[in-house]
Amino acid sequence: MKTKVITIVILVLCICGACTICNATQTGSVYLESNKNNVEKDEEIEITVNLSGNETVAFNILLNFDDTKWEYISDIESANVENGNILYVWYDEAGGSNAKQGELVKFKFKAKENGLSTFNISGEFYNSSGQQIEADFKEMQVQIGKEDTTLELQSEEEKGGSNEANNSYLQSFRLDVEGISPEFDKNIHEYYITLPTKVKDLEVLAISENPKATINIAGNERLKNGSNTIKIEVISEDKSTNKVYNIYVTRTDNAEEANANLEILAIENTLLTPAFNINETNYNAEVGKNVEDLNVFAVPENENAKIEVTGGSNLKEGDNTVIITVTAENEYTVKEYKINVHKRNEKEQIEYQQEQEEQKEKLEEAYEIEKLSADEEKANSVQEGKEDKETEEKTENIIFTLIGTIISILVLGFTVYRIIKEKKWHE
Repeated sequence: MKTKVITIVILVLCICGACTICNATQTGSVYLESNKNNVEKDEEIEITVNLSGNETVAFNILLNFDDTKWEYISDIESANVENGNILYVWYDEAGGSNAKQGELVKFKFKAKENGLSTFNISGEFYNSSGQQIEADFKEMQVQIGKEDTTLELQSEEEKGGSNEANNSYLQSFRLDVEGISPEFDKNIHEYYITLPTKVKDLEVLAISENPKATINIAGNERLKNGSNTIKIEVISEDKSTNKVYNIYVTRTDNAEEANANLEILAIENTLLTPAFNINETNYNAEVGKNVEDLNVFAVPENENAKIEVTGGSNLKEGDNTVIITVTAENEYTVKEYKINVHKRNEKEQIEYQQEQEEQKEKLEEAYEIEKLSADEEKANSVQEGKEDKETEEKTENIIFTLIGTIISILVLGFTVYRIIKEKKWHE
C-alpha cells in the first residue's frame, strides 16, 4: 500500500506542477469532527476531515493520533498508516469537475486505553487552477473513559452529614455552567436554565443529605435543540422514599424567544413572601376567610410570552396552590411560578382580626406618644424662645446701662479736667 500511496503523491504533484504556478492566495479551513466526544474503552468512533471556505481537486493530509490509545480500523485504499500517522492522498480523476468541499474523508478508530487524546491534521490542498489553498488547521480532542472532573472532586469534599436512613433530600447541586434559577432549596424541585446550542452536555454535581442515599442523574448528555429535562432522583438509604429534582433546559441561540421570566407578579390586597424576584419561583401569601377568588397580576418580560393562571379561584380554607405558567415566545420553553396561598379559617380569622386590632392600638399609642412628644417639644421650643428673648432683653439692658455709665464717667472726668485747668489759669 505504501508504494501505491507514494505513486499517487507523485502524480498529484505532477498535476499541480503542470498548472500555472501561483502564490497561495486561496484560503480555507480544515477541521476535524467526531461522532462522539466521549467514548468508553473498546468503543468505536469516526473522525471526519472537513474543508470549508474553498474547493479542492487534489490534496494530501497527515492525520496524527495517539496509537497507545487508539487502534486504526478503517480500510481505505489510499491511506498509509505508520506510528500514529495516517497519510492520505486524493485527486480528482475527472480533472476538476468533481472538486470536493465539506467532508473529505472519514477514518474509524477503536479506543484502547482511557485518557484524553488529541487528533492533529496537516497537509496540502490545491484548487482547480493549481493554486495551493492556504489552510487553517484545527485539532480536536476526545475523552476515552471517565475522568474525575472539578465538580466530581468537589463532591468528595462536600458529603452530607445526615444519617437518617429515610432521608432522600438533596443537600446541594451545581452545573458546570451558570444561569440556573432559582437558587437551590431542598424543598424546591423545579429549576430552569437556557443554554446556547454549542453546549451539548451538562455536568451535574448532586450531593445528598445522607451520603448513603442513591443518586441517579439522567438527561444531561446529548441535549437536543429546544426543550430538555434533566432528572436528579434521590433514593433514600432504606429505599423507603425518593425525591426527583427536575432541571428544565432550553437549548437555543435565541435567548429572547426563550425568555419565560415574569417582570411583575402580585396579588391584589395581599403581599408575597419573599418579595417578587425574577429568579425566585416559589412564594407564600395569606388571605382572609371570605376571599373566594384571587386577582393575580402577572406581566412577562417578553411581551409575546403567554401566561396562564390556575388555582386562583374557589379557594378552600387552608393551603391552596396557585400556579402561574409562562410559555415563551418560542412556544416550547415553559416556566412555572408557584404561590402557596393560605386562606384563613374562622379561628384564624378571629385571631388575625385580634392581632390587627392590637396592632392598630399599638400604632395609635405610638402615634399619641409621638404627637405628645412633638407637642412637648413644641412647647419647650416656645418656652425656650421666650426665655431666650428675656435673656436677650436683659443683656441689652445691661449693655445700655454699661454704656450710659461709661458716658457719665467720661463727662464727669472732662468736667473735672476743665475746672482744674481754669483754676490754674486764674492763679
